[in-house]
Amino acid sequence: MIFKRRRKMVPTDAIAAFWAWWAGARPRAEKMIAGATDETLVEEISGRVAAIHPDLHWEFTAGTTSRHLLVVSPGGTPELRSLAERWRREGPAPDETFGYAAARQGRPDALAGARLAINGHHLDLDELRFHAAHDEDRDCVDVEVWHPAFAGLPEEARGQIAFLALDWLLGEDTVEIWVGAIDAVTTTPGGGLTGPELAALVTAMQPADGEPRWRNMSGIRAGKPILAMAQTRLRPARWPGHDLHIRMDVPYSSRDENGFPERETLARLHAFEDHVAQHADGMVVVAHETTDGVRTTHLYADSPVAAEVLKPLTEGWQDGRVRITVTPDPRWEQVEHLAP
Repeated sequence: MIFKRRRKMVPTDAIAAFWAWWAGARPRAEKMIAGATDETLVEEISGRVAAIHPDLHWEFTAGTTSRHLLVVSPGGTPELRSLAERWRREGPAPDETFGYAAARQGRPDALAGARLAINGHHLDLDELRFHAAHDEDRDCVDVEVWHPAFAGLPEEARGQIAFLALDWLLGEDTVEIWVGAIDAVTTTPGGGLTGPELAALVTAMQPADGEPRWRNMSGIRAGKPILAMAQTRLRPARWPGHDLHIRMDVPYSSRDENGFPERETLARLHAFEDHVAQHADGMVVVAHETTDGVRTTHLYADSPVAAEVLKPLTEGWQDGRVRITVTPDPRWEQVEHLAP
């Protein structure tokens, strides 16, 4: 007998296979949510999601514009956020019955009446209380989480409850982007915010107009002064699907004693960057670094085609060849030195 090695399904194939299967399985899901018994559906969904990536999570939950929501989420693993987003983009449009999301969605009332069983304890989650401290330098909120039962629970269980509660209240993306340190404490935190109060506070500190906020930095690299500016918060979840890092190094010859561009050269660099940004469809500029005769721009894209679009835009720069380096980077490691 001749045995053939089973080919491992790549994520793009597994995503397509999921949605082809879902077209026939959806009526079963609607019946199961309504109360019908379907012993195999959960196993089938789990297997289909694991084929995309074994660390992805999934769940059915209540929707907002749709009655039900099917969520496939990174489960706290930032590098999987872009993969979950690709799963969502390949799926059908939402309708009255079903919507689809690539991260857990938050609801300010999520803890009301909710109970959780863990380590032999049964916790009323609406007894959770929170303390939030806004760190303006890091542009995020550090959160302490407390429950009367925490004193009798091990540290790991307390942390698990804290992270789950914040995901349910705020949504996975909001926690990833706007929440800094999370500490499950055993003494009542100052302030004692309820879940809805915490959700309102975190919402209020985010930019209401959608305009980017930038953070300026300075330092020394390889013995040379460096200036940098980066969007805040610099997190992959702000731009789901943008997992391709594009580094653009632009040389300049006219510089001062610190290696920074002279006034006229800086104006030309800004005009050049504006030209690139206007024509770089699907890309986002997240940071700049300037040192020793080179201006580096960090961009992220959701398609390899983006880098090819950039090349003709950079031709004709009079101070030398513009170098473009493309790196797959779902964790945004290429810019983590610029993210507080």
